[in-house]
Amino acid sequence: MEVMPMTELYHHGIKGMHWGVRRFQNPDGTLTAAGKRREQANSDRAARKEAIKQRDWNAKNASRLSDKELTYQILRLQREKQLKQLTDDVVRPGRKKTKDLLDRYGNQVLAAAVTAATTVYVTNKINPRKSTYDTMREQSEAQRRLAQEGYYQKNYDSEGNPRKKRS
Repeated sequence: MEVMPMTELYHHGIKGMHWGVRRFQNPDGTLTAAGKRREQANSDRAARKEAIKQRDWNAKNASRLSDKELTYQILRLQREKQLKQLTDDVVRPGRKKTKDLLDRYGNQVLAAAVTAATTVYVTNKINPRKSTYDTMREQSEAQRRLAQEGYYQKNYDSEGNPRKKRS
């Protein structure tokens, strides 16, 4: 098998572009709107990289920092830690309340969702022409009847926890 050397150069460029036309620069050398956006993005990117590099350098070379720079870094880290602790104190009660609500009612909601999904699935297998809307309507009517008959009050306490069955 002999390999043929390529004698043609393929270049597709950018569709709709003409040879010698610059996308980011006017003929007089000024930047177009796209060129200005591109330059701004590049300078922002460079500034972010420089800030990261400076922060990493300061963290790695603490022995090379002056006392003033080292004091500034320590104060900054202490303030960040203090801010995190303060926001945790504010967030913690809400997180606890949410956890309590999920523990209390989450299983009931999950059981209702699983029951509804199972009902829809089984009904569609038995009678594929019946719509999901009709099945869900029947499911909600059944739950409404159970509520009217007092099923939920008999089987659940005021906090929504299942009652223990007496033997």
